[in-house]
Amino acid sequence: MTCSIAKAGVLCAALCMTGAAHADYAAESAKLKAAAPNDVTLNTLQTGLAAWSEGRLPETKFYLDNALNVIEGMFADNENAAKARSVWYAEGAKDFKGEPYERAMAYYYRGLLYLAEGDYENARAVFRSGILQDAFAEEQQYRSDFASLMALEGWTNQLLGDQSQASESYAEARRYQPDWQAPPAGANLLIIAELGGSPRKLGDGIHNEEIVYRRPKRTPETQVEVTLDGVVYRPLLVEDVFFQASTRGGREIDRVIAGKLSLKTTTDKIGQVTAEIASQGSLISAAGSGSGGRALGGLAAIGAISSIISANVQPRADVRYWNNLPETLHVTALRASGLPASIQVSLKDKAGAPVPAEKLVVTKWLDKHGNMLVWIKSRN
Repeated sequence: MTCSIAKAGVLCAALCMTGAAHADYAAESAKLKAAAPNDVTLNTLQTGLAAWSEGRLPETKFYLDNALNVIEGMFADNENAAKARSVWYAEGAKDFKGEPYERAMAYYYRGLLYLAEGDYENARAVFRSGILQDAFAEEQQYRSDFASLMALEGWTNQLLGDQSQASESYAEARRYQPDWQAPPAGANLLIIAELGGSPRKLGDGIHNEEIVYRRPKRTPETQVEVTLDGVVYRPLLVEDVFFQASTRGGREIDRVIAGKLSLKTTTDKIGQVTAEIASQGSLISAAGSGSGGRALGGLAAIGAISSIISANVQPRADVRYWNNLPETLHVTALRASGLPASIQVSLKDKAGAPVPAEKLVVTKWLDKHGNMLVWIKSRN
């Protein structure tokens, strides 16, 4: 695939696509308009990413900022937050706030938008916020391991001339991606390639109370080569988004689900046992013309109440997920004399065999400081 741009202004973009990718923003916008209230944030994120994929900066800003406002208020002391903690609502009926990896990716895209605009200070702050969102994971060994966000924070530090902070961020990224190398001095072009489809989120367990993740289907591309004006570059795999999703361990909401399952199991047992005692006791009482009917009736009532509680506790896991995210992120940075006139992208599978690009998107930006961003997405 070849992408070209006629001229470079203070801020400009060239967008080249194959397949039907041009219809994605319209389709996602329509879904958002029809979304149920509890799904609005999810559809807002998907619409924002579709807008970004089509180079629509104002729309991207609008949707991502709206979604992030919701995400940042997720722990607010209000009725919706209380509802999210309640055992009386099915997980899928609650307002969508996303898993830690999804919230981190929301900040990732907002940071890319700031980069495209040349606002490095805000980009750095947003990438750091994404790293903090990634910290909302229970498994200690997987906390704050979003190497791509660390590398991007380093890149913004480098663009700001803060080499000391840049070196620290790059060193942090290397803890989780040892092959990552700091960009050369004077680097002014960042290439980001997003390959594959979104991790899939499924329910499992007797009551569908467990969340399991699966890799996307039929997305064989795992490697990418980018040719800029005849020079070939191979962006490094910096982030496996599926790994980020599947190692989230136990979110706060997982414990709520576990508690609901425990409560449901306990109340089930209470209902069964008390009903049996009441039933058997009533026979004994009737045979002996005893006066224990009121107590046994009380047991029967307790059993009935427990059964009602059990029936209303819904431990089903929330299996909604941000479905136009990529599977992997590949990044490199280099020195360039200007925005490339020609961009060719080659996708390959694990064996190195070519993979056809069904919905390849390439966007390139020249910001107001003269630094450049090339963004590639293989599919939705």
